[in-house]
Amino acid sequence: MNSDHSAAADVMYAAAQAGRLDPGRAEVFDRYDGASVVDGEAIQLAVLDRHRQAGQRVGGWKVGLTSRDGRDSMGAGVRPFGFVLAGRVLASGAEVSLSAMGTPSVEPEICLTIGERLSGTDVTVEQARAAVVSVAASFEVLEKRVPGELRRPVIRVADALGQWGIVVGPEHPAGVALDSLTVGLLRDGEPVGTATSTPDILDDPYLSLTRACRELARFGLALEPGQRVITGSLLPPAVVSGPGEWRASFGPIGEVAVRFV
Repeated sequence: MNSDHSAAADVMYAAAQAGRLDPGRAEVFDRYDGASVVDGEAIQLAVLDRHRQAGQRVGGWKVGLTSRDGRDSMGAGVRPFGFVLAGRVLASGAEVSLSAMGTPSVEPEICLTIGERLSGTDVTVEQARAAVVSVAASFEVLEKRVPGELRRPVIRVADALGQWGIVVGPEHPAGVALDSLTVGLLRDGEPVGTATSTPDILDDPYLSLTRACRELARFGLALEPGQRVITGSLLPPAVVSGPGEWRASFGPIGEVAVRFV
């Protein structure tokens, strides 16, 4: 593909600001028929540049397509990244205004905090594990910006896979086993669902870090100290249809809560 992604990035940045992709502007993606996930990541990073120009910083990353039916949906082993803005890394108990975003949903995810820089295409799981300084329960807050008829892979990845922000619970020392955590999700105290982070539900979070490093290295980027990385949802997205509190318990790594108002 042509390396000039400015027109597509302008459209996706406008979608991020409005909470919705304008279908009338989506024709800019017509030239991306047959484009790869890497092209989508390149557009996404051009969108990130626009956020930076507006004074935002990177707070971390998501690793996409790591759980349930999403795995390998864009190709075997393909796990695209999505940036997380520092201003959208919220502490547990935060309030999020529904009027400030498009249609939201929440996903309970394991969040890892990077303590040492991780870079390159050959990072091992052991190196990833050693670089993590803490783990926490978290929510990913998603925003449905791309209409169903436009949800082509290149657009979804350019849109950072719907990433809006993350809500992070108290941090716990790394070393907790992450392959057998049971999460329970509640809305206003009522159970919504439960799941366990077994391999059939979720990729190994440390393997996901190696894949994020691989993808970021294509663009000369790395996982940096202090960044938070969310590693995939244990449950399907739960649509937030109105005000209320969402809470998820992850056993040994605690709870996380967010209130939509």
